[in-house]
Amino acid sequence: MKSLAGLALLLSSSVNAVAAQPKLILACPQIDGTQIRLLAEPASDGSRYYLEIGGRVDKAFTDMPDADFIGEIVLSKCIRHVLVFAIEYGPPYRKGVAVRKRLTGPGVDRIDFSEKALPLWLYVNSTELKVLIPNYGNEVASRYLLYTFSAAQGQPVAPAAVDTEPVKRGFEAVRIDGH
Repeated sequence: MKSLAGLALLLSSSVNAVAAQPKLILACPQIDGTQIRLLAEPASDGSRYYLEIGGRVDKAFTDMPDADFIGEIVLSKCIRHVLVFAIEYGPPYRKGVAVRKRLTGPGVDRIDFSEKALPLWLYVNSTELKVLIPNYGNEVASRYLLYTFSAAQGQPVAPAAVDTEPVKRGFEAVRIDGH
C-alpha cells in the first residue's frame, strides 16, 4: 500500500512538472538561420515569459533582473527578423521587448520598454533599432516616446521625448499592426 501511495505521489509530481513546462508563443527566424523563441510558463495570474536565444533560455525581461513580471501577451510579432512582444502586467503599463540577433557580430540588439501604449512603428537597419510609442498619459510633454538601440552604444537609460516620427532615411520603417 505504501508503494502505491509513493507511486501516486511520483506520478502527480511528474504531471505537474510537465504542465509547468514553458510553451512556445512565437518563433522568430533570424538571418543566420536560427530562431529567437518567446516562451510562456503558466503562473497564477497569467504567465512568466522567457526568451530562448542560441539554445540558452533566460527571463524575457532582463532590464529589471530582480522583478518577476507575470501577465498576459498583448503583442507578439516577428517583423524583419525582430521579435517584438509586450505583456500587460498591471494597469496601466505594458512591458515589452524588441530583440534580434546582432547582424554585425556576436550578441543581440535589444530594446526594453514599459509604457501605457503599445509600439506603433519599428525602425530597423543593420546596426540600429528604434521603437516609436504614442505618449498616452502625457508623462512627458511630447507626442511620442522613442526607444533606441545601437550596436555601438546600446540602449539609453530613458527614451527620447519627440513630437514627430523619426527620419526614415537609412531605416526600414514598419508599422506594427494591432492598433
